Amino acid sequence: MNLTIAKEQILNGLQSVQNIVSTRTTLPILSNVLLRADGNRLELTATDLDVTITCSVEAGVKRPGATTVPVKKLFGIARELGTPEIELEVDDKNVCSIRSGPSFFKIRGLGRKSFRHCRSSRKIKKSFCRRKKSVRC
Repeated sequence: MNLTIAKEQILNGLQSVQNIVSTRTTLPILSNVLLRADGNRLELTATDLDVTITCSVEAGVKRPGATTVPVKKLFGIARELGTPEIELEVDDKNVCSIRSGPSFFKIRGLGRKSFRHCRSSRKIKKSFCRRKKSVRC
């Protein structure tokens, strides 16, 4: 997987899904976010086995693919980067390389197949969509 994304886009996506992730869990995959790149979108999915949140943001996808990485680490790195554009590259060993200007980071992730086992076998009977701007706090 290889893509370029605006810092603002990835931060918005990670903020939407990171609150569901627990820092203390017996299953390491539950601390991760599933990143799935295809077309011109990056889909981010996180779960705690009871609730699953998926968010999609715009990205310049050069090579489609999917992996999982620790969401808190990725968010912390993306938030502190100084340049407005971030390049993510994931190799076949699920090592995510993050480049932005002079900065370079590597995060070890877990395979996408590990995340699949976390999905609930129950079918969703009701779902809803909302725009972030339409909710007032």
